[in-house]
Amino acid sequence: MKILLISNMYPSEQFPSYGVFVQNTEKILVQHDIQVDKIVMQKKTSKLSKLFSYASHYANVIVTGLTKNYDYLYVHYASHNALPILILKKFRKNIKVITNIHGSDVVPKDPNDNQFESNVEQLLQLSNKIISPSIAYKELIKNKYNLTNSIYVFPSGGVDPEIFYSYHNKEEAKKKLNLNTDQKVIGCVSRIDSGKGWEYFLQAISLLENETPTSYHYLYVGSGVEEEKFKAMMAKLNLHSKVTHLPALPQPELVHVYNAIDAFVFPSKAESLGLVGLEAMACGASVIGSKVGGLQDYIQHGKNGLFFEKGDIDELVFQIRSFINLSDEEKIRMSLASIETAREYDLNKVSNILPTIFFDEVEK
Repeated sequence: MKILLISNMYPSEQFPSYGVFVQNTEKILVQHDIQVDKIVMQKKTSKLSKLFSYASHYANVIVTGLTKNYDYLYVHYASHNALPILILKKFRKNIKVITNIHGSDVVPKDPNDNQFESNVEQLLQLSNKIISPSIAYKELIKNKYNLTNSIYVFPSGGVDPEIFYSYHNKEEAKKKLNLNTDQKVIGCVSRIDSGKGWEYFLQAISLLENETPTSYHYLYVGSGVEEEKFKAMMAKLNLHSKVTHLPALPQPELVHVYNAIDAFVFPSKAESLGLVGLEAMACGASVIGSKVGGLQDYIQHGKNGLFFEKGDIDELVFQIRSFINLSDEEKIRMSLASIETAREYDLNKVSNILPTIFFDEVEK
């Protein structure tokens, strides 16, 4: 089998985590003896370079699709790759397409941002198969776009157990991050971008600590376009003594973050799966998450984590304090349940799902 992988997101040396899921799907397919050619974009930092990159990307997709034969075009990120595929289908109607949705590509963070919606709907309707990261998102897009074609669930490549595992030594993990080994830590790992809920995390900590100060420290790991706003809010809320902020880290270093923390706060406004939550669970951290999207697939309230309603800062404060007030025995029980949940998403377990979708060997 021969596949052309198409994506506007792919890791580079400068941005190793950007589109890493796309790279992981490529590796899985190659490991199953599927030939994969790719037309991908890497992250650009200026508007002009982005413009030229997209123009080249679209032209390359169209020319390659017209001149070469593939069993499938495997498309990642529907909104920004729909146009060249729609053009191709006008000239080569028999081209088969598998579209792997990610989340905001099919359900924008801003409800008013519908500039790509028509193209996305057309791409999903013409796709031979669609891959969703979670059951929750499968149902969401099925209803939103009135889809009748085949939709499969593949959980974003799963959790790599060689990278993410509990090494049962929080003091060692805290030392690697230059954190106080005597303090318990609650953390968040996320881009500092719109829709990720970083402001809820900071506001909740401020409210929590102003009401009744705790002995906990807080950790935020991430970078992004709203970083200046993040720093301004940190200063305004006077959180520098309570919150440590680290820039985005590569995956092999995130294992120390997840091992250092007792709980992982996941305040996103939307998530198709939320793989970072599962990676944290694999290291023994329980997840306090927004009740959205794919988080509903794996968080079991009171068992391996806690839910709060999206954007409800008061409830987030309540759930963080609820976790802090748990007994040591209850926290250990929740930690073990988190590890058990993550095992269901083990890379070695879920990687076999993806190739079978291409070979029609799984049920919808």
